Amino acid sequence: MLILMKGTGEQPQGWHVDEPVAAGYSRVYFLEKGKILYREGGFTRTLLPGRLYIFPASTPFFMTHDAPAVFTCTWLHIDFFPAVLSSLLEIPLDEDPIAAGFGNLLHELLSRLAPDAGCVDLAVRSLAEYLGQRYLPVQNSPLEEIVAYMREHFRDSGINVNSLSAHFGYTPEHFIRLFSRHLGVTPYQYLLNLRMYEARRLLLENHSVRVTSTAVGYDNPRTFSHAFQKKYGVPPGEFRSRLLLLT
Repeated sequence: MLILMKGTGEQPQGWHVDEPVAAGYSRVYFLEKGKILYREGGFTRTLLPGRLYIFPASTPFFMTHDAPAVFTCTWLHIDFFPAVLSSLLEIPLDEDPIAAGFGNLLHELLSRLAPDAGCVDLAVRSLAEYLGQRYLPVQNSPLEEIVAYMREHFRDSGINVNSLSAHFGYTPEHFIRLFSRHLGVTPYQYLLNLRMYEARRLLLENHSVRVTSTAVGYDNPRTFSHAFQKKYGVPPGEFRSRLLLLT
């Protein structure tokens, strides 16, 4: 299990999430105010406040703010692997007081403390363990060793699909098929997500683009900048400058 991001508060106008390719991790939302319009394949629904939503890791989806109502939530990004959710999970909080208690606790902690504070991290991990044990499918995956290796070595510039497949004794074609079948995302995309989340964290800590690029496995800062902009819609330098202005 890997905690990627966390936060709380009102979301800006124009907020939306577009996952045209499966993310490989799950978004976890405690929806507090407002509504979200959610689309998964040909399936569309409105997400309502007072509920906890766990979004699929292996299925593409799209969602947007149902304006003009204020949209406020406490949100987490969690890789629950080896459990891989394939469809949206809705949990009414009035039916699960433990999950509701976690939601209230995280809202208070994230409203008052930095997201990387030790007690915040402990609360998030406790919630993730609870959700994993109660709601997510128990799975044994042949990829557990591979995913653990990727999480440990994603900062190495030499790691890629070819090196990974060779290290674990697969042809690249078979490795890609195996990985995609179990996680719903290619090994390249999973590796990219690990690198981009770490890059975002480093930029939030005011590291330079060049230092961040090297730290997440890119020898060429231009290649890193292109990948970051494709992921987040803004170049890393501009992302960093905007954050610095806000602080």
